[in-house]
Amino acid sequence: MKELEGKPASYSLQHERLVFLDSLRAVAIIMVVGVHTLNYCVELPHDLKQIISFIVHTISVPVFFLVDGYLFARSVLHLKQYDYVKYVRSSLFRLLIPWVIFTLIYTFARYAFELAGFLEDKSILGHPLHEVIVSAYGSVYAQHLYFLCSLFLIRLCAPIFNKALSIENYFALPLLLCLYYAVYRSIIPSVSTYLKIEGGQEPLLHALWGIQFYLLGIAIFKISEIVDLRKLFMPFLLLFILALLAEKNLRIDGLNHLVQYLYLISTFLFFTFFQRGIRFFDVIGKNTMGIYLIHTPIVLKFVSLIVNKFVFDPMLSFISILIGTFVLSILIVMVIISVPNGYLLFGIRYQKKVLCQLRGEP
Repeated sequence: MKELEGKPASYSLQHERLVFLDSLRAVAIIMVVGVHTLNYCVELPHDLKQIISFIVHTISVPVFFLVDGYLFARSVLHLKQYDYVKYVRSSLFRLLIPWVIFTLIYTFARYAFELAGFLEDKSILGHPLHEVIVSAYGSVYAQHLYFLCSLFLIRLCAPIFNKALSIENYFALPLLLCLYYAVYRSIIPSVSTYLKIEGGQEPLLHALWGIQFYLLGIAIFKISEIVDLRKLFMPFLLLFILALLAEKNLRIDGLNHLVQYLYLISTFLFFTFFQRGIRFFDVIGKNTMGIYLIHTPIVLKFVSLIVNKFVFDPMLSFISILIGTFVLSILIVMVIISVPNGYLLFGIRYQKKVLCQLRGEP
């Protein structure tokens, strides 16, 4: 590390594992658990719920799209490892296999609970098979699973992103992002009418939504080639604060999207100061896939049933369920990856070094 001292952040990013991204992902997965906890805790006062929802919901999923775009740009521009066939094959294993496995697990679990009479709302019993299949595809039985399929669909578009990266003009990607955002905002109302799945999350719709953040990640990496990203943190933080105040006071239509972008960029830039990562988040950041797959709906429901029997204060209920769900989820993940071939459930190929990192071993 000594030889990197005094070098810009972009330099170190070329030569080291990007451990700061593990810390960023760790915070993002805690936010994701927080988003889902809001539906299981004692009802929060309206104003407090709005504040918490803004903090945990606004950028929790966009972070993962952004990071994936950032890493794609790095693999193309600096590591020279881009091979479309291998990229898609790896994505099939990493994303679609866990998506299929956990979709089946949660669908059959839902069916079993309905048969046993634990659930009054019957979304499987009494419904034709084709409706059940569509609901499973649309993450009706586990609303977080759509992300894996959505990210896979985005990765299928890699040749387009690769072409965009070949453009030498550094303003091209930000302009492409603005163009995509404008097109997306104009077509999504009509497209969603045909694709929307009641009570679920349609993966293609969310892929179209996630591309904007994926492109943002690509653009940020491209900019990091000419600018030390750490120097951009304070300007973007100031812009975020000003935009947030303006949104609250002026109520300008569309300003919430600007606030989301500035919140997301500011958070990313903040973590570029921690090139060695943040030790507390290290293991968490390497196990975000497992935590994401495990934490809801069963673990979250189990923890909330216990907590809400003894905790009646809304804020304390929220914090207790969030922490309890998070801790139990990561413990389950650790047990699974310790079982022979258990890591395959999370789309992880066998590599001794990778498994040691997942388990927090040196």
